[in-house]
Amino acid sequence: MHLQEFVSGSERFVRHYAYDDVHVIAADLGTLGSEATVDVAGDTVIVVPSDDHDQFEIEVPGAARAFIRNGILTIEVEVDA
Repeated sequence: MHLQEFVSGSERFVRHYAYDDVHVIAADLGTLGSEATVDVAGDTVIVVPSDDHDQFEIEVPGAARAFIRNGILTIEVEVDA
């Protein structure tokens, strides 16, 4: 799933910021983010909103770090120099 697919048809937002060495993607999970967990496995970010929702996976193009704070999913993807 791409982040745009995740937010389409909803009031959620996604922002992309490009810096020299990292790209940052921020997505508002809304009410799903209050108890969500996130993990990175290879080039996939796995988000599990809660026990009663299915997880979703987001493919990323390289080494990434992901975390959720205040309902906002943040994914940082390293850029090859």
